[in-house]
Amino acid sequence: MTPKLKLIDIHCHLDFSDFDPSTKLGASRDEVIKRALEAGIGMINIGVDLETSQKSIALAEKYDGVFAVVGIHPHDADKKIDFKELKKLAKHEKVVGIGECGLDNVRSSTSNIEQKDIFEQQIELALELDKPLMIHCRDAHKEVLEILKEYKNNEASLRCNIHFFSGNWEQAQEYLKLGFSLSFDGPITFSHDYDETIKNMPLGRIMAETDSPFAAPVPYRGQRNEPLYVQEVVKRIAEIKVISFEEAAKQTTKNAITFFGLE
Repeated sequence: MTPKLKLIDIHCHLDFSDFDPSTKLGASRDEVIKRALEAGIGMINIGVDLETSQKSIALAEKYDGVFAVVGIHPHDADKKIDFKELKKLAKHEKVVGIGECGLDNVRSSTSNIEQKDIFEQQIELALELDKPLMIHCRDAHKEVLEILKEYKNNEASLRCNIHFFSGNWEQAQEYLKLGFSLSFDGPITFSHDYDETIKNMPLGRIMAETDSPFAAPVPYRGQRNEPLYVQEVVKRIAEIKVISFEEAAKQTTKNAITFFGLE
């Protein structure tokens, strides 16, 4: 049974070694999860390959209020992928989406052809299983939009969230026209690059995340990030939209519950 959640961190990587006790970077993985849940914060752990997807499911099985998304990151598009195994993982009852998948023109050593092929296979898997997509897009909005528009024209049921949105308002509008949502992270607390998009877009299409262990928000900038800190992201969303924290928290949580089918 899913506990009553005040906030949901829709994108974190708690299976990463940064949360191993041996790293001495702070509280252990289990402690981090427990203190978030005690604060009423649920979380969705995101796979980047088959191994981390399996670990994400294991964490979701262990805790109420923790869910999993399974998939192949564009950085791993050059590896041999067992899509039968991915499909098997994706059918797990606590898997609420496919990803993170997409295109990366900044930090990936894999070719555009390899990335596009793996991305499209995951889009098709999401459509087959009727699960939403968690999209990774780095300096590739034009290409990602072209792919998603083509699929959306043929498959109206396609649902996507653009994780860690880093584009501009013009690009955001293209995703919104397709019926998609955008999620925001710690950088919105120390950069004004996102203000225009957040201010202008409907609150009903915004979700909050941490991308833990990366990109911690102010006042934790430079530290290991964790789901508890999603509160700071939502605080900043409320400030930009000139609404109360309570309203921003209620709506972004509702958005996540609806989008991922967590009810």
